[in-house]
Formats: sequence, structure tokens, C-alpha cells
Amino acid sequence: MATQAKIMTVKVEITKQAGSPVAFAFQDNPGDANKITFENEDHPGFLIYFKIKDVNRTGLRFRPDPQDALWVQLGGAPPAPWTGFVPLSVENEGKKLIVYCRNEEDGQFKFTLRFRRPDGTWDEDWDPIGDGLDGPRGSFS
Repeated sequence: MATQAKIMTVKVEITKQAGSPVAFAFQDNPGDANKITFENEDHPGFLIYFKIKDVNRTGLRFRPDPQDALWVQLGGAPPAPWTGFVPLSVENEGKKLIVYCRNEEDGQFKFTLRFRRPDGTWDEDWDPIGDGLDGPRGSFS
């Protein structure tokens, strides 16, 4: 049985074509670029490193306050902090957001990754889907 959180790196690709809005995608998930799946494989949760790949140099970075860089929505509730998906820090000049995911329940949840231009003049939000497939590890008590 694993004793440490599973490490997961997730590349967030940001693109913008002339005359179009900014587009976001999970680079390593070609089946559904707006969904991420969590399978803890008997680890006590995940440390997730969301890393920005800014294809067209939009300048977008994660908001500097981790609590403002990630919001979570469970069911019909408004976005709010959740102990199952906790933003820990924003690093590398805003290009990396570190999140702890307990994967405490099976099923999907909505979350929002929140971005800002370095000069603070423009904000963007992206609402992908998280899918916890195997819930907490068997000996979680």
C-alpha cells in the first residue's frame, strides 16, 4: 500500500487565435480536453502540478493567491473551498498551481482554474471537470 500522495503533472494548454476567445485544454487528454481523471491507485490522494503551456503567448498566469486560483463546485452549490481539492501554492511566476486532491469520493465535480494577465488587466476562468474514479484508498479511516 502506498504511503505518499501520488504525484500528477497536468499541462494546461492556453491558445488564442486572432478574433477568437482564449481556449483552454488539458494537453495530455486528447479524448476530452476539458476533463481530468483521478485514479489514486491506493495512494492517499494526489499532489497535482497544473502547469501552463502558453502556446500563443497570451501572458495568462494563475492568479497569485492559491485560494483565488482554484474554485470548486459540488452538486448545485456555489463555488467554494472544498477539503477534497485544496490549492496549496502558485509558483514559477504564476505558471504552476499546486493542488492537493484527497479523491475522497467517486464521481465528477466541477472546478474552475482562474487566470490573470501579469499586469492585472484581464482575467479568464476555465471550468473543466474532475472525475474521481476510485475514491479514497481502501484503508482510509
